[in-house]
Amino acid sequence: MQPIINITHHTKNETHEQWYREMHQAVQAEVQKQRHTRVKLTAKAVFYTLLSIGLYAAIFWVNTLVGLMLAYVGFGFVVLLLGFNFAHDLSHNAIFKSKKRNNFWFEILYGLLGANGYLWKKRHLHSHHHYPNVDEHDADLELGGVIHLSPHQAPKPLHRFQHWYGPLLYAIYTLYWIFYKDPVYFFRKKQANLYFEQHAKEEWVKLILFKALYISYLLVVPMTFTHFGWGAILGAFVLMHVLMSWFLLFTFLITHHVEQTFYPEVKLRINTSWMMHQVESANDFYPFSKVANFIFGGFNCHIAHHLFPNMCHVHYPAASRVIYAHLVAREITPNQTGYFEGIWSHIRLLRRVGNLKHRAIS
Repeated sequence: MQPIINITHHTKNETHEQWYREMHQAVQAEVQKQRHTRVKLTAKAVFYTLLSIGLYAAIFWVNTLVGLMLAYVGFGFVVLLLGFNFAHDLSHNAIFKSKKRNNFWFEILYGLLGANGYLWKKRHLHSHHHYPNVDEHDADLELGGVIHLSPHQAPKPLHRFQHWYGPLLYAIYTLYWIFYKDPVYFFRKKQANLYFEQHAKEEWVKLILFKALYISYLLVVPMTFTHFGWGAILGAFVLMHVLMSWFLLFTFLITHHVEQTFYPEVKLRINTSWMMHQVESANDFYPFSKVANFIFGGFNCHIAHHLFPNMCHVHYPAASRVIYAHLVAREITPNQTGYFEGIWSHIRLLRRVGNLKHRAIS
């Protein structure tokens, strides 16, 4: 486990750097005590894989419209949980020793979700992790211009109502991502702080092939090999995406965008140290819970993830206990909410930021 520290764009603070070194040593010592990591990962992978295969098969076995809806929704959620638990770790090379092997399975899982792994990985690793919650640098702050999250830019008049329409728009996020965001963003040269001169031909081929695969196995094949009409299949598909979108986006958003999280100002440098930036811009929910860790794949331990992004998520509950002990001993209170508490806090944040006048807050 190697720390990723990019302090060239942050305010230097030798005390915080020493605190991080001490925390890193303590976390490493705790991780080395953990046993059966590979067995736990394998068991989880087998569980979610078999469950997803069974629910996909159920699409062809069920005889009622309600059964079809349940099969689609169940399959969508389980594949999404596969992404939570494995695709994210694979993108950080936290599962296998081989980077190529990590990337291969990462792109397969993202392909099953209909999303483009190549573009997301670039934005996630080189934008979000270096600059969480930093305006014009964190790609995750880009939500099509309709949702305003940065307190350091004046909102548009429309954003006064975003706490009402935002949660409704979130219902179409995965459809927007798969069928609009991926293709359109492939043509954008500038994305947050990233610049793309051109993409390799193989990335264009993978973009098209994975989209075609997704449409085929979730729409064309069921329409061909079940007795349900296209309307029922399409309806089940859309319902799956609505529920997946809410679950996916709220889970993502409450890890960084709740009332108490920090949005650094940037002049020549980010106005805080690297360690405090990662701690204060992230939010945890149930960080010590093994059940939450099994479901969310470490997203619930987001402070630990941002401090140690190359660590496998199965270690996060134990690591979080060490991290919290170190932070609290230094009178630093980590951000923490419950899951639904985090959702309400995010909605209140939308209202606060959407109603800002031309002033900055932190």
